[in-house]
Amino acid sequence: MEIASSGPILPAVPARGHAEDAPGAPSGSPAPTQFSPSASDKCTRPPVANSSAISDTAGCPLPAASYKQHLLFLGLLALGAVMFFSPLATLGEIALDNDTYSHIPLIPLVTVFLIFIERASVFSATARKPVVGIPVCAGGLLLYVAAQVFHARLDRLAFRHHDIANDYLTLCLAGAVVYVIGSFIAIYGVEAFNKARFALLFLVFAVPIPVFLLNKIIVVLQHASADAANIVFGLTGVAYIRNDLVFEFSNVSVQVAEECSGIRSSLSLFILSVITGHMFLRTTSRRIVLSLAIFPITVVKNAFRIVTITLLANYVDMRFLTKHWLHSSGGIPFFFVALALFIPLVWMLRKGETTAGSGQRAAGGKS
Repeated sequence: MEIASSGPILPAVPARGHAEDAPGAPSGSPAPTQFSPSASDKCTRPPVANSSAISDTAGCPLPAASYKQHLLFLGLLALGAVMFFSPLATLGEIALDNDTYSHIPLIPLVTVFLIFIERASVFSATARKPVVGIPVCAGGLLLYVAAQVFHARLDRLAFRHHDIANDYLTLCLAGAVVYVIGSFIAIYGVEAFNKARFALLFLVFAVPIPVFLLNKIIVVLQHASADAANIVFGLTGVAYIRNDLVFEFSNVSVQVAEECSGIRSSLSLFILSVITGHMFLRTTSRRIVLSLAIFPITVVKNAFRIVTITLLANYVDMRFLTKHWLHSSGGIPFFFVALALFIPLVWMLRKGETTAGSGQRAAGGKS
C-alpha cells in the first residue's frame, strides 16, 4: 500500500543526548549537529585600537578609560585633599619661604604633564581594582594617622631652623602620595598603574626629606665642596691657610657654611637627572650613572662659587661676601656651570646607547 507524498521525505535529525549521538552508532546515522556559542557567550567588548592591548582573564581586551572613571578619580583626589588639607596648606606656606622646599609645588604639575603626554598608552586598557587600590589608600591614611599620633615626638625644626615640623610633614606627605597611588589603582587598575608608574612615583619628590637625612647630606656636601675649593685655590696660586671648613686669606676669612652646600641646587639637579634619564635614556644603568653624577657636578659647581666670591672679596671688594647679589642670590649664574657639565654627560650617555644598539644590530645581521 503506497502513501502519497507532496515532497521528498527528509531524514529525521537526532536530538542532542540521544543514543544515536554516542560513539558506536550505526554508520548510516546522520552526523551530529554542531553548536556554536551564542552571542551572549562571546566577548562583546569593543576592540582596543592597540593590537597588543592587555586582555582580562576571559581573553577580552580591557576597555579604555571612561569619563566616569576620570570623574571618580578626581572625586577621590578631592576627598584626599580634604583629609590632608592641614599638612598641604602648611607645606604650601613654607614652600614660598624656604628654598629647600621651593621645588615641591612643581612636582604634582610634572606628574600631571607626564601622564598627559602618555595618556593614550596609560588609559588604553583599564579595569577597576578596588581590591588592590583600597588597601593601598588605607596604608596612606595609616601614615597620616601615625603622623598625628607621633606628632610631638617628631623633629619640629626644618632645615635652617625654621619653626616647621619637618618630619611630621614627611609622614603626612608620604601618606598623601600613597593615597593618590592607591586611588589610581582602584579606578584604573594595576596595568594602567604600571604604565604610569614613573609619573606617579615621581610624586615622592614632593615628600620633604627627613631632617636627620637632610643634615647628613648637607654635611657631606659642605666638606666635599671645601675639598674641591681647596684644589681650585691651589691651582690659582694664591696664599691662604685652611682650617677644616675655614679659609684664611690676606684680607678675608671665609667659612664654607651649610648655605654653601648647594642643597637646593642639588635637589633640583637630581630631580632633573631623573626626568632626563626617563625621557632620553633607555637603559637603567645609564640612568643610574646620570643620577649619581649629580654629586660631583654639584661639588664642582659649589667649588667655583666659593672660589669666585672669595677671590673677589679678597682682591676687589669686601662687600662681595656681605651685600653683593652674587653671594646672596648668585645660585642661578653658577647653576649654569652645573648645566654645562650635565648636558654633555647626557649627550655622551645617549650616544653610547645609540652606538651600542647599532653594534648589536650589526652583530645580529652577521649572524
